Amino acid sequence: MHVREGSTADVTVLVVAYRHAEYVLECLRSIKSQTVRPRKVIIADDHSPDNTTAIIEDFLADNPGFGELRRNCSNIGLNRTLNQNLATIDTTFMTYISADDIMLPDRIERHVNLIAAQRDAALAYSDAIVIDAESEVVHPTSMIEFPWPADHETREYPFAALLQTNWVPAASIFLRTAALKRAGGYNPDIFYEDFELLVRLSKRHRFVYTEDTLVGVRRLDDSLGASGFSSTSPRFLFSLDTALKHYEDAEDQLARVAASRRWEIAKRASRTTMRPAASFSLLWHARSGASNRLAVAFHLVRWSLFVVTRTARSTVGGKSAT
Repeated sequence: MHVREGSTADVTVLVVAYRHAEYVLECLRSIKSQTVRPRKVIIADDHSPDNTTAIIEDFLADNPGFGELRRNCSNIGLNRTLNQNLATIDTTFMTYISADDIMLPDRIERHVNLIAAQRDAALAYSDAIVIDAESEVVHPTSMIEFPWPADHETREYPFAALLQTNWVPAASIFLRTAALKRAGGYNPDIFYEDFELLVRLSKRHRFVYTEDTLVGVRRLDDSLGASGFSSTSPRFLFSLDTALKHYEDAEDQLARVAASRRWEIAKRASRTTMRPAASFSLLWHARSGASNRLAVAFHLVRWSLFVVTRTARSTVGGKSAT
């Protein structure tokens, strides 16, 4: 398959919006301006409390045939929204983009031609520009924030390197739909989509890439990334642990490094507001990464004391409130 400017490619673009009233028009216009059109555009609104839906409806009314709006009846989260819509996608390729990010004009054309030429590749990615709330360019390349590995092989087979860092801009991920479905889609138990999916796919598949900037990723103070990727966030720590589980049956050195990282994550989680049952589960299942059995015993006791103290404070606070 080779697509030319002005043609339509067998691609679905899935836009997920949530409280993106200020940015969704720019995102939709960037899709409409593509040199190669996608066969289908789905705009999934995850029950936004602002006027995001109305703005999308007005755009679609002004651009008949552009796409379809699907609004969730309640807020179900990013990955569940992605899976709900993935089930209906029948095009050869698909890409998801958050409604506050943008595509540069030749993004679809370049990515289709890149991945279609490499039949064993499940995923293509690219560099990105980084923009702010006013769409001003903060960085001309995402490599300033997240440097790419120097060697070509690591960029195409990133499973081992992803254990240390993730450099792939989420907005640039372009997928073979069948490969994504065979892999189980997006993990519904975690709150963000890209890292765990990249680890899972790279374990079995080759990636292809271009260093050219094909998308724009927006940095906002209240975005999912800014608010959710805290080192003390229970859901972030749980998501990291979920991704690292994919290394359990990797070659010995990778498995040992991953086990050690999971142990460190579990220790950190045991001192957060994570539910006691969940933090205990992380500690228990990560114990192979501890230096010795004494360390396991020490941190299990420490977990117990922390939970007892937290429960006591909560009880006292509740009595005080009454």
